[in-house]
Amino acid sequence: MSDKILITGATGNIARILIPGLQAAGASIRGFVRNPEKAQGLKDAGVEVVEGEFANSESLDTAMNGVGSVLLITAPNPDAVVQTSNVLAAAKRAGSPRIVRISVLGAAEDAPTDNGRLHFKTEQEIQDSGLSYVIIRPHFFMQNLFMSAESIGSDGAMYWGMGEGRLGMVDVRDIADVALKILTESGHEGKTYTLTGPAAISFRDVAKTISSAIGKEVNYVAVPLEAVTESILKMGMGDWFAKVMTDYSRAYSEGWGDFTTEDVQSVTGNPPRSVETFVSEVLAPALSSQ
Repeated sequence: MSDKILITGATGNIARILIPGLQAAGASIRGFVRNPEKAQGLKDAGVEVVEGEFANSESLDTAMNGVGSVLLITAPNPDAVVQTSNVLAAAKRAGSPRIVRISVLGAAEDAPTDNGRLHFKTEQEIQDSGLSYVIIRPHFFMQNLFMSAESIGSDGAMYWGMGEGRLGMVDVRDIADVALKILTESGHEGKTYTLTGPAAISFRDVAKTISSAIGKEVNYVAVPLEAVTESILKMGMGDWFAKVMTDYSRAYSEGWGDFTTEDVQSVTGNPPRSVETFVSEVLAPALSSQ
């Protein structure tokens, strides 16, 4: 089997961190991208880039040709099932590479969001495809806290609809580390990993951690669910995404994300990064440069 790795969503958060690590490990990378302007950095880094859409079988066939593994990432959207089906069909035409799927937390038939229900359908199709596969289900990304960067800077506040819920949020760097291990070694086939940080924490805990790191008081303001919907709609992200984010907020506020696992350490051999580490190494330096 070829050692070339195809990464869809190659300009996204996970891929941006993962690709340098794969290159350092000697892997050959091909990125599948929709927006060629965003792909220039990949090309500059020596990544082979194929431009295309999940709906375009010709571009998928080009991207899939000669690869041994596929890191399958699809952005949250109502067409995720069709997109995954198209990728799997192209994979079978190309010689059946291994599929490493970035799914979502709690993907299930009765998941609290449409995103989780759609990802469950994609997981089922992958498992029934006859292809070798690994499924990764990450918790809430710590990097999502950057959505509060502007309000932290302007009025020392974080506005989220998570109530008093506690989340086992995970650093994207840990997701990338897990994906790196899976893509460069054997022994993970057929497994599903749920990735969390080392502790389930509230957004009030996060605000205290940020306050300590930047030397400025930061408060968490728990907004009502209606405000979550309104905010997403004002950003122009559409009705489907607004409902998904509102449903996630409701679920997290009710304790749905209040758990951790040992999967990061079991795969990488290293404990997952804490929120304190993320804030000190990533978020606080970014806030100080604003």
